[in-house]
Amino acid sequence: MEARFNPGDKVAYVSDSGLIENGIVKSQAPDGGYFVVYNCGGDWENYQNYTGAKTDDRDLVGKWTI
Repeated sequence: MEARFNPGDKVAYVSDSGLIENGIVKSQAPDGGYFVVYNCGGDWENYQNYTGAKTDDRDLVGKWTI
């Protein structure tokens, strides 16, 4: 399966209830999802040093919102 996003890409998580949270892709998960860093205290340049949350591909859009 070809990756839709690459490490360092800015993405936004959009939940079924409309919650939106910006993040940066840290890596692709083996099952096709992604590990995304959402909370790094604004230290986006060093996102690699933070834990990524496993997120389904279908819940991500390829840009930051607001």
